[in-house]
Amino acid sequence: MKHTFLATTALVAMTGAAAAEITISGTGRLGLVSTEGTVAKAATLGTFQAVTTAGVAAVTASNSGAALTNFVTAGTTQTVASLGVLNTHIAAQEALLATTVVLADRKVLQTQIASLKAVAADSHTAGKEAVDAVADKTSAANRMRFSFKGTGETDGGISFGVSGRFEQSNTTTSGSQFISGAFGKISMGDLDGADENAAGNISGVGLTGLTDTNDFTYASSSHNLGYEYSMSGITFGYSTNTAVTTGSNSAMGLKYTGDMGGATVTVGLGQAKIGTATQSSMSASISTGALTIKAVTSTNDNGPDRAVVAEKAMVTTAGSEVVYAGDVTAKAAPDTDETGVSISYAMDAVSVTAFSKTVSTTGSADKDYSGFGFAYDMGGVTLKAGVVDKNDQQLMDFGVSFSF
Repeated sequence: MKHTFLATTALVAMTGAAAAEITISGTGRLGLVSTEGTVAKAATLGTFQAVTTAGVAAVTASNSGAALTNFVTAGTTQTVASLGVLNTHIAAQEALLATTVVLADRKVLQTQIASLKAVAADSHTAGKEAVDAVADKTSAANRMRFSFKGTGETDGGISFGVSGRFEQSNTTTSGSQFISGAFGKISMGDLDGADENAAGNISGVGLTGLTDTNDFTYASSSHNLGYEYSMSGITFGYSTNTAVTTGSNSAMGLKYTGDMGGATVTVGLGQAKIGTATQSSMSASISTGALTIKAVTSTNDNGPDRAVVAEKAMVTTAGSEVVYAGDVTAKAAPDTDETGVSISYAMDAVSVTAFSKTVSTTGSADKDYSGFGFAYDMGGVTLKAGVVDKNDQQLMDFGVSFSF
């Protein structure tokens, strides 16, 4: 049940008066969420790697063409001692850089130091620290949300509108404004990026979404200015974050929706450039009314390698454990690929949904997510339940949702 009010509004900077429609609606939910605990995991040790010919060449070049004493040769496995020699040399080069004032010499040293740190990063794999056990947990899940939307149209045929959302904390969690006409649609506020609008996500399950593992990670999610233009089933979109004044921060999307033999087919393409990272997304879906199938894939290339950070890594040599704090990771922001598919089927008041998604990150094991859920519309109140396998961790929920 929605409450609608009609009001007459005078628009500044626009000709003519307009009738504005304001819609207030809300949703609520209550139920239980069960989260499977995790078992304790012991620390795992990393292993030393063989030094490459290029690595030895880089170290030798930084040492006036002479090999470092006690540093291993190409093809030989690195050791704690040789790694210590390398890091001592890196420290010496950094100290030299601090006292060098000639620009050309500084550039040479900076290049050499970057190469040396790359060799150190490749010298061994990082170990993992111990993980404490976490007990199973069941908790209450409740939420109340109010939304409002105001729309109108000028005598000149230009549409306008605002929207906002409030939760039980009495704080605004989102809001946006738009103006549209033959020129397209311009939006400002809390917006999804144009690439996300085009490609989207696969369907989720359950009362709460169960951590929303069906959602894809879009770097453009903080955009606040967007433009869309639609024609003959094709929609082009562009978005950006005006608060970002340096580097790239924009996204584009292209989506087509049409009829194919009685089925609705949608294809979406998106691309975002955020800083040095480039994200490309693609989706395709088909709906016959009762059955909907959607697939989404996204690739996130985080730009140049060797954005090295300091962390602890555990390595083993001669049966002993050594903790080395230094520049040991290969990349601060690894590249990530996400691929997923969902299937939904509705029959009378009952609908069922299943999804599967895999996240592949450079240098890490794949993470797999899957879920199954059902919903039963009881007329004004919907009974929902879902179960999700979150990379071998089980989550379940059950409850009711309603809207007004």
